[in-house]
Amino acid sequence: MHVRTPAALILTVIMATALPALPGCGPHLGGYDYNAGEARQANSIYYGTAVNVQEVNINSQSSGRQTVGALIGAVAGGVIGSTIGSGSGRTLATVGGALLGGAAGAGAGELTARQTGLQITVRYDKGDGEEVIVQGNDPYITPGQRVRVIVSPTGSRRVEPAY
Repeated sequence: MHVRTPAALILTVIMATALPALPGCGPHLGGYDYNAGEARQANSIYYGTAVNVQEVNINSQSSGRQTVGALIGAVAGGVIGSTIGSGSGRTLATVGGALLGGAAGAGAGELTARQTGLQITVRYDKGDGEEVIVQGNDPYITPGQRVRVIVSPTGSRRVEPAY
């Protein structure tokens, strides 16, 4: 029987806390979320009514979270696997642990790149027609709700309740 080294225990603890934290790194595209570059800019506001709202999935175009998750998982799995058995059994456990950890980490990274969002059809008050806007589900908009659409100088739009 092989006793775990302090380094293996420390790495195991780091991995146990790091992988579940990855979902907090996902995209935030809600009506109240701004990037630093959007601060202190004048925006136009249009009023209307949400006539249709559907939940949608917003997927990030970045595979970086999958790569980071796979790397973290592979290292952790390899270290944990290296504490099992001896000789060729230990080598197999190390390789198997790295492969399984890498796959689990990539899966966790992929989940962090997704966000539930809303596809909101807005009918504008002044006869300007309708427009469909997709954003994160915060704030949650319901059909029939009065809304205001905030349009940035770059043309990006966000929908929030009209108070």
